[in-house]
Order: sequence, then structure tokens, then C-alpha cells
Amino acid sequence: MRVGKLPPELLQKLVLSKISVERDDVLVHAGLGEDSAIIDFGDEVCIISSDPITGAVAGIGELAVHVSCNDVAACGGSPVGIQVVLLLPEHIEEEQIGEIMTDIQHAAAGLGVEIIGGHTEITSKVNDCVVAVTAIGRAPKDRFVTSSGARPGDDLILTKGVGIEATLILAQDFPDLLPRSEVTEEALKWFRDRLSVVPEGVYAAQHGAHAMHDITEGGLLGALAELTIASGLGCEVWEQAVHIPPLTGAYVEALGIDPLKLLSSGAMLIAAAEGQGLVHGLAGLGIPAYIVGRMTDRAERILVRKDGRREEVPLFVQDELWRVLADN
Repeated sequence: MRVGKLPPELLQKLVLSKISVERDDVLVHAGLGEDSAIIDFGDEVCIISSDPITGAVAGIGELAVHVSCNDVAACGGSPVGIQVVLLLPEHIEEEQIGEIMTDIQHAAAGLGVEIIGGHTEITSKVNDCVVAVTAIGRAPKDRFVTSSGARPGDDLILTKGVGIEATLILAQDFPDLLPRSEVTEEALKWFRDRLSVVPEGVYAAQHGAHAMHDITEGGLLGALAELTIASGLGCEVWEQAVHIPPLTGAYVEALGIDPLKLLSSGAMLIAAAEGQGLVHGLAGLGIPAYIVGRMTDRAERILVRKDGRREEVPLFVQDELWRVLADN
């Protein structure tokens, strides 16, 4: 099987179709396009999401915290605590374990999140470190957001730009792909400082967002596919409107990869009726945002390329990062 997420049809057939119990107090169940479960707790809801990091080496702990907490933020929630699972190879040194936990604690502290437990194990079943984090968050019951809430005519808003996480992974794990003069510590700090979407998620949920999806594996196109699956709608997105950070653009040019298919944790995709107002409000928080498309009532996902070509976005998008990792 191919590296990466299971395609939607296999996920439905092999995993989701096996789930037979649904409780009334679970408001959002496991489903295609939904990354978090939401549980009724009276005036508030509990939001729970799990994610592993398997495509990075350096900074793996920091990435794991942000990716899981970003899923909570995509529901409009504030993360409260995380549980951490470390599956570590037999050749790992004690110092490395300490470094991973230091990174996890640093990222969690930056979000005001407590590490509330987990599991740590040395196992012959893995060759590299695998870090999986479950994030638990909360939101007012009348203000949580799901991927299924998008409506026809909604503007599609992209925060910050594409390729944030992928750029950081490429720069840290493969330092020789670009000249050292281009990959400065200042440039990397820009990406590290933008891995969280908690601020925009909480703000957007309070200011008219109908649906949100953090942009992870499969990049912007993968997030669009999952948003349309969950909502049962279509979309049109314009390549010309998508912001690509300069360092990301340098990797795109050097490696011949599509930036719209790049792992982009740190960016949020938001569906809202008044996109321009949300863009203006996010700018007031220091978060750049761009209207890149709109939701439609047609059962198709259209990407308009810079040259005017119209392409159908597939339901499953293979992330370009996996191709780079395989070649290096």
C-alpha cells in the first residue's frame, strides 16, 4: 500500500464501517473529513483529536503537539491537555528521549496546555521515533465548528500560506537541498512561530466561520477534498490567490513539487459567508489571510490553475512530501 493516509474509500470500508456503536452524548462521530470527536458536556463540549508524526526527525515533539492541538482549534476549541505516546526504536539514546520531551513541553507551554499522561515504550517494531498525541479541548456548546458545516457560496479563506510544516521538515532534516544562505535560522523561526492555528481557529469560530479544516497531509487540495466530503458540497479554488512563503517557493522550484499538495500544518482553511470581514479581523491579530475560493452546490471540486486550466481535485491527494522523502 502507498505511504500516507488511507484513501477515503478504504478508510470507509476497512475502518469506519466497523464502528457500530453511537452514543447520544457524542455530537460529532468518527467520519470522513472530520478530524475530531465532539462530546456533549452540558454548556460546553469536549473536543478530542489524535495525530502521529511519522514524516519528520528534527523537532518531532513540537510538531506532534501543534498538529493535534490544531485539530481542536479547527472545531473552534481551546486545547486544555495532551496525552503523549512515544514509540521508540531500540537504538535510541537517553539524551534523545529527553530532547523529544523537552520539545513537547516547550510547545505545550506555549499553548498553555498541560501534558496529562500517555505511554512511553522501546520497541523493535519501529525503526525511527513515532510520536502520537491526543489533544483534549473545550468550546461553548453553541459555538463549536465542524468540517460538515460549510454552505454554498461561502468564501474559502486560507491563513498564512501553504507548505509551512513541510518547509520546516525539509529545512531541518535535509539541510543540503538548498544553499545554506537561503535557509537561515531567522527564516526557520518564521515557520516555527506559525505552526499553531489555535488563535485563528478560536477567533473564526466567534466571528462567523461555518466550517474549518487545518491543512495537513495532502496540503490545501487534501483539505479541500475532506471539507467537501464532510459537507456534501463542491468548491472552486484559485491557484493565483494562494500565498506561498518565499522559502517554500524555493523548495517548490528546486524539487519540482506542487505547493498545493504540501503538508501545511500552521495554515487553516475556513469557510465563511463574509470572507473579507474575517480576513480583516484576522489581520488585526497579526494573522495574514487570503480568500482563495468558494464553496458551491455542485458535486465537483475545481482547481483553477494560474494559466486558466480547470482541474478536478481528486478525493484523495498524495502529499508531495512523501515523494521527496522517498527520493532522499
